Amino acid sequence: MNLEVLQLGRWKDSPVHHIEVGSEDFLEELRNLTQLKYLSLRGISRIFKLPSSIVELERLLVLDLKACHNLETLPNDISSMKSLTHLILSQCYLLEGMPNGIEKLKNLQVLKGFVISTPEKTPCRISDFVNLKKLTRLSIHIGSQAVIKDKDFESLSQIFTLDHLKISWSGSDPRYGNFQLSLPQNLRKLHLECFPGKSFREFLYDMRYLWKNMELKITGGKLASMEVDFEWWHVNILRLKYLKHLKVDIDDLKSFFPGLKYAEIKQVSEHIEHEWT
Repeated sequence: MNLEVLQLGRWKDSPVHHIEVGSEDFLEELRNLTQLKYLSLRGISRIFKLPSSIVELERLLVLDLKACHNLETLPNDISSMKSLTHLILSQCYLLEGMPNGIEKLKNLQVLKGFVISTPEKTPCRISDFVNLKKLTRLSIHIGSQAVIKDKDFESLSQIFTLDHLKISWSGSDPRYGNFQLSLPQNLRKLHLECFPGKSFREFLYDMRYLWKNMELKITGGKLASMEVDFEWWHVNILRLKYLKHLKVDIDDLKSFFPGLKYAEIKQVSEHIEHEWT
């Protein structure tokens, strides 16, 4: 069969559009779709495991598994999927680790939902991503059992093509935010979700070398202070959402972000937007 596009999952990100399967057996049949370039199982419930035969789809460009909430296991090694440009694993909350071979997918442009766990469950390290010369979008989830190696996140500055980065945390222990983050010079958007620390002072390395037209989004977590050892000149769009420990008056934001053009502060009980000319 010469089928190239197969959308089995939902098109819209809404719980109203619920898809559930009674058996995973149909996944084994996908190995026969040798011409397949796009496969989406987005939002399908009761898929617990992807069969190892999925890696035989060597022409596949896009594998979208977003919001497969029951997914626990991926194939052990996906390095044979060399054509893959998009691997989307975000909102797969039961995934405890990543397969071997992600760092060998040289055509990868978008990687969402990469889970950092123990070395046994996630053998690939963040520092291995410097080999992905086409990577533009990356989202990383730091699990509650994460083991973070020294200078792993400093190596992100060497991914020169990266322009969107999201890091999220599932553990509330501040030690999971106790590492130093260095960012690539061309980064245009940084999203930090559920940051477990109270301050960025030790977490963010000097960011004065970044682009000025950058968006910073911070959602949830324990952050209580925006103070750092440098000025946020590069940030012109700021979004702060559900930060109950952070007390910031929107009129004072310019003292932290001199280049700010737009700010949004959203709490449970209020929503404030402001623009500067």
